[in-house]
Amino acid sequence: MYFRIIWIRENDEFLGHTNMDIGETRREGYASLTNDYMFKRIFGSEECKDILIAFLNRIVGNGEITDVVFLNTEHLGPTADDRKAVFDISVRTQLGEEYIVEMQLAQQAYFRDRALFYTGYPVIHQAERAKEKYIDEHGDSAGFRWDFKLKPVRFIGVVNFSMKHGEGWSSGRYHSSYRLHEDETGEVLHDKLQFIFLELARFDKAEDELEDYYDKWMYLFKNMNSLKRRPDVFVEKEFDRLFDMAKICNFTPEQYNNYQEAQKMIYDYENTIDFARQEGVKQGLEQGRQEGHLQGLAEGELKKALEVARTMKGLGIELDLIVKSTGLSEEEIRKLQIHQERL
Repeated sequence: MYFRIIWIRENDEFLGHTNMDIGETRREGYASLTNDYMFKRIFGSEECKDILIAFLNRIVGNGEITDVVFLNTEHLGPTADDRKAVFDISVRTQLGEEYIVEMQLAQQAYFRDRALFYTGYPVIHQAERAKEKYIDEHGDSAGFRWDFKLKPVRFIGVVNFSMKHGEGWSSGRYHSSYRLHEDETGEVLHDKLQFIFLELARFDKAEDELEDYYDKWMYLFKNMNSLKRRPDVFVEKEFDRLFDMAKICNFTPEQYNNYQEAQKMIYDYENTIDFARQEGVKQGLEQGRQEGHLQGLAEGELKKALEVARTMKGLGIELDLIVKSTGLSEEEIRKLQIHQERL
């Protein structure tokens, strides 16, 4: 016989309804903010727009954002043959600034290049929007001229690894911000393009060591799923909705299932990558030792990436995931596949 529990009690107080099956343990604690489903729900939905606005104002530090419009996250290239880009989160503020927010769990060889590639889409599309606005105001495009005046485009990457930096970079410095500037004087070419990276692997502060909002957001990204209660240091009202939305006992059955499915994908992905690395590293490192010095190391790294890609391909993993994991291009992986077929 099948039953559903429709109420629960704690300390003799009625807490509300639940759809838990008999035998299911009660869900407690908070969800991980690095979980793909949770990240997009918290920071990429109309329902939680206020949380995203608070986050952007703290990370960028200007406090000027009062509203955002969520944009299409899938962008096609100029031709059918060009690779499309799919952002995690894409928004435009009331001032016309565009933000791309990405969560990257696995280390990628060319993540900075990918960030630059992504910002190219909203920059190019500003010409299209200017033309559309002109047509709305004048009825047609006759006489339209664009003066190339751009609105700022900012990329924010929350990454679960340590990025490589120049000499003198502190191991505990987890935040970086880049703009285009003149080499000798440092003069900023313009402030229309900015790249901000938050490196979770470099952040190790405890609750009583949190000094500012940067620290607090980083702490939650890294530790939310291990919390049993809201820490006393998070007294600000802007965190109220975040803790409420992330509380697992507040999830509907559908939301909980979506969260668990995304979490399972993380576990499967990590296990697959670990296996592929173990197989690929053996041959890649051996090749590097044989070649010796810089050339050998470079070729060894390539060999390692190719072996990882070959193993992942054999496991039936999709091309986009192989590209993301190895840093190889789609063309290199396709050539690898052709070579295998010939053999």
